[in-house]
Amino acid sequence: MAALSGKEGPLHVRPAGHDAELFNDSVFGELRARAKVPDDFVNSGWDLSTLRPGGGKGGTRMAFVGDSYIVKELSKGDHSTLLKMASSYGRHVKGGGTLLSPIYLHFRDLASNRLFFVMQNCIGNGPFKVLYDLKGCADDKLMEQDGVRVEAVHKRVWNLPMWCGTCAWNAARKRYHAGKLQARSAEVLLTAAQREVFLGALRRDAEWLASHRIMDYSLLVGVKEELRDIANVDQGRPCDRHDTLVYVAIIDFLQLWTFGKRVAQNIKILGLNKATVPP
Repeated sequence: MAALSGKEGPLHVRPAGHDAELFNDSVFGELRARAKVPDDFVNSGWDLSTLRPGGGKGGTRMAFVGDSYIVKELSKGDHSTLLKMASSYGRHVKGGGTLLSPIYLHFRDLASNRLFFVMQNCIGNGPFKVLYDLKGCADDKLMEQDGVRVEAVHKRVWNLPMWCGTCAWNAARKRYHAGKLQARSAEVLLTAAQREVFLGALRRDAEWLASHRIMDYSLLVGVKEELRDIANVDQGRPCDRHDTLVYVAIIDFLQLWTFGKRVAQNIKILGLNKATVPP
């Protein structure tokens, strides 16, 4: 269901100060209210000129609104998927533990006719000790380590030198590949109770995603270390303590398993352990 902000829709929703057509805002408005997110949360702090490619293979353009929210542009296919599953998504995130990144707005910018959605930035901003994008296959990757971003250098099918062995790779490609290997064997320390909660939410989300034939989503895992001054009880003077913070969220869950993905799976049949697999 669509509504125009300032008319049938909420009066205060004007993303980047623009008039917008809102989709399924009965669902997303309720999620905003539950999370105490005000309707005007992305009215300022960004505009269309601040959108930048997000770094993934699709090159989706996005903008950060402070540390809390991310505005992402939608393809027509992803827009259609979100339209269809919004009600089910709302019931799912309200019904139990979930790792799915909260979505708070789905809209069309009327001036440009471009489509967007807004989600919470569940992992915050860096620097990260490590930041992984995990898919459970050869597409796992390291995105940041010790506060330094890892440039994505993909081995595209048309880039023949990339397929001639590592001797043809530049330093950036070698670093990226090493990060992918590191991500495949990544270990994240959790307490027993945290692990139980995490796995329960992950199983529940995976079942819901499979029921909608969603594929190619990612589990973001960010690890930060924060230095804290605490009082040394014995000596009466401050000392340092490192706290390890672990952030996890499932993102990019709008890609349906379609006929085109079946074709891509067959094309990639010679490649091992790829992400183009049925949900």
